[in-house]
Amino acid sequence: MSLDSITFEAMRKELLDKFKEGKIISLIQTKKYKIIIEVKPYKPFASNGIKNKRETFNIHISLDPSLPEIYFTELKNRQKTISSPFLTLLQNQLRGGKILDIEHPNFDRILHFIIRPYQKFGKLPDKILVAEFMGKHGNMILIKEDKTIETAVKLIDFNINRYREIMPGKLYIPPPSQNKLNPLNITREGFFNIFTLSAENKDITLWRLIQDSLIGISPQSAKEVVLQANLSPEKNLSEISGADLEMLWTSFNRIVTNIKNYNFKPALFSDPLSKTIKAWSIIDSIQFPKYHMQTFNDTNSCLQSLFIELEKEREILSMQNKLDQIIRKNMLKINNKISDCQKKLEEVKNCEKYKISGELIKANLSSIKRGDREIVTINYYSPRQENITVPLNDKLTPLENARLYFKKYRKTKDSFQIIFEQLKNHKLRLAQLTGLQKLYEQESNSLPNLLKIYDNLTKLGWAKKATAPLKKPKKEKNRLVPVKYISKDGWEIYLGKNNLQNDFLTFKLASGNDTWLHAKNIQGSHIIIKNKGSKQSLPLDTLIQAANLAAYFSKAKKDDKVLVDYTLKKHVKKPKKARPGMVIYSQEKGLWIKIDLEEIRSMKKISQK
Repeated sequence: MSLDSITFEAMRKELLDKFKEGKIISLIQTKKYKIIIEVKPYKPFASNGIKNKRETFNIHISLDPSLPEIYFTELKNRQKTISSPFLTLLQNQLRGGKILDIEHPNFDRILHFIIRPYQKFGKLPDKILVAEFMGKHGNMILIKEDKTIETAVKLIDFNINRYREIMPGKLYIPPPSQNKLNPLNITREGFFNIFTLSAENKDITLWRLIQDSLIGISPQSAKEVVLQANLSPEKNLSEISGADLEMLWTSFNRIVTNIKNYNFKPALFSDPLSKTIKAWSIIDSIQFPKYHMQTFNDTNSCLQSLFIELEKEREILSMQNKLDQIIRKNMLKINNKISDCQKKLEEVKNCEKYKISGELIKANLSSIKRGDREIVTINYYSPRQENITVPLNDKLTPLENARLYFKKYRKTKDSFQIIFEQLKNHKLRLAQLTGLQKLYEQESNSLPNLLKIYDNLTKLGWAKKATAPLKKPKKEKNRLVPVKYISKDGWEIYLGKNNLQNDFLTFKLASGNDTWLHAKNIQGSHIIIKNKGSKQSLPLDTLIQAANLAAYFSKAKKDDKVLVDYTLKKHVKKPKKARPGMVIYSQEKGLWIKIDLEEIRSMKKISQK
């Protein structure tokens, strides 16, 4: 069963019950499409006036098309995080904020987290974190209270989607509902209309018609409606009777009533023999009588167990594929080496024939001429004294041919012991690899055992160790020096052309009251306008020139217009353990810039040593 809207409705309530007014401690990104929100639930003061101790929880939200997730866990071990511009902006905007509400608009596969940002003074407008669980079209979008988009995991411009742009500054448009009905609002008459209005499509199955007509209903849930009406899910619309429609309505209405009353029966269904999870359901299910059913008191516990188990299965499958590839590849390689050694040993066994060929050439030097390709002579070294043909190199003299055969004889004879030792070593390594292969086949469903096998393969040299990245040599100091410009008003403007220069410029060279600029939500250069003191205010022309540089030296340089943020350098911070060039900033203002190349060329550039 996929994550459908029944699951989202159940999770919405449990998340809201647990985390309403909860404080966002941090946000981390563990995968490209997975965000974890660290939250401390709100707890009032106890009767004795002492504030209750609050535990920290993780809300897991994954939009990965292969495994979408929504559940929460207690914070135990902090997970490894990756960096991205999207995460940086989320941390800047939402860290310290409160979760006011969680909405499930129109019963679609979408959740809206309404968050009030943290602000020491005054009040900031609420933010909305939108999680769209739409398979390969899934997205996570941060929007303002007025529905204007600030950022998204996947930015989508006009060239990709003309109907629905997901870009900063654009108005947020929900995904199209495809004219489906909200199952929570449908009446008996509306339900019957689904079947009467589709009378022309007689071959469609009952469960498919239900799924196609209602928002957020998965195939499994649609089949459950039909099964609980004592009908076959594969029954066609042409075969349905009035009595069947009544039973379908009764079944559907019962399930919808349970959803509205939050009366769920979460369960996992696993294979009795392999113990692997085969299905799961939030509503009461009768589809899986052959499987073992494990029930849960709440939806989150069910999903937590499900996704943790599925993640383990993915890790096992990944390690199985890795080990299988290593073993098969090296089996082929070692068998080829053994075969090669055996061929060489056969050649070594015949090394005496090279010596005989050389001796026979020496015995017949007077009868051999340069340019002969072979000689036929009596083999004096054979008891039968038969004739033998000895191949010759026609470009060599007879004596040089004899020396060539003697050289091959000595080389082949000397290599015998080396090849024999190599063959012995290869067979020993093959036996070790075969033993690990048998162990792998016996323990292929246990991740700890698979990791042990991989460790043994690493120790024996069959698999590479994960090596720590080499430390980069320190760059020369002049490589950190940013580019310097002089504006038409005589103000100094500095530009960093790489991440190291950006860090050096912003956190070493710049002062707190200098003006800092950067293209919004996209990679680019840091720009600093040096402050001339409190008595001189920054000219607008200089600000526009600096914004032109920020826009041009960014990945948005080909756009018609580029939004450039500017703020004082003292409002720019570097997150802990962030990579070079990554910063977060606040109290910024925006400036839309149409890049003027002539303006940039006209600026005076100062070379620095």
